[in-house]
Amino acid sequence: MTFKSILTHFDIDAQPDHRFTFAINLAERCNAELACISAAQPLFVIEPSIGPTSGTKIMREEMEAVETRQRDLHERIMRHAPFRNHVSWQTKAADPATFVVENARAADLIILFDVEKGQARDYRRTVNIPDVLLSAGRPVLLPSASRAPLEAQTIVIAWKDTKESRRAIVDAMPLLILAQDVVVLSIEESHPIDEQALNDVVRFLSRHSVPARSIIEPRQTGDAGMTIIEAADRLAADLIVAGAYSHNRFRERVFGGITRTLLHNNAINRLLSN
Repeated sequence: MTFKSILTHFDIDAQPDHRFTFAINLAERCNAELACISAAQPLFVIEPSIGPTSGTKIMREEMEAVETRQRDLHERIMRHAPFRNHVSWQTKAADPATFVVENARAADLIILFDVEKGQARDYRRTVNIPDVLLSAGRPVLLPSASRAPLEAQTIVIAWKDTKESRRAIVDAMPLLILAQDVVVLSIEESHPIDEQALNDVVRFLSRHSVPARSIIEPRQTGDAGMTIIEAADRLAADLIVAGAYSHNRFRERVFGGITRTLLHNNAINRLLSN
């Protein structure tokens, strides 16, 4: 069991080198194809006060600037590609998140990067990661800020007996079977921990030759997500596997507290499934 196709997106305003190195290292480790894509929309919005001729000219210039940047990204990426036959490139003038979701149908795993320092969180030019998590139907790997290659020798599974958590374990199996230590972590909250469920998960992983064990961690702070991150740091893990939990609020899908913390804290690599 392994990843055979990995998809990653390159923001046109971000530096591609460390992103590509992270993605290609994992693809090479899994002997997977790496699909590199880049999408962006023009920043310019035609105002009523601007005539149609001027508006069309500005729009065309912005599109040309986007296309030029995408060509530059392609050239830089191909210079770093050690096996070009396994690396593909595709661009589009489109909403980045929508383009990622469209291409997710042919991927086992999606790698998405948070915005860099000084980069605007403009979803016309960078991916709205929560949108992809909710719509892609694929696990999303969020690299740490260090962009260091994913070792995944020690992995923490943030366990909760939900469909999202169960899905995350199966989605992460190609990495779990390569690990040396997999810790199934349950956070002790107001209700008692179901130790039988923990034992069942460990047995399930063991049947797949995953070296798994379980830990029950008392909640140290008001934020259960930070308790998970702190436990992972103490265990010297470099990957957290977790379900991405969402609920309806004012007719929109929003993520719960633990998921929000894992989305926004990039001190460690995170693999999330919804």
